Amino acid sequence: MSVPSQPRRRERVLVERIEDETVLLDLDSGLYFALNEVGARVWELCDGARSVDEIVDVIAGEYDADGATVRTDVVELLAELVDERLLAPN
Repeated sequence: MSVPSQPRRRERVLVERIEDETVLLDLDSGLYFALNEVGARVWELCDGARSVDEIVDVIAGEYDADGATVRTDVVELLAELVDERLLAPN
């Protein structure tokens, strides 16, 4: 599956903050997926209104990080979230 141009969280995913991780629970499969602080922020930004470029810009700005590195990491995470069926398809 490809990464949606405007990633959107699936509705049937519960989110719980546990210590320094954010845990996503897919209610359909019962599977868990853990995110670190940056991954959790990317997840929050997947509202269906922002493009991948906009998400990358926000993360790069908030964490004062290189845009090219952030893009690689964000696209990789989004691909994982798509594979785990945590993001809605295009």
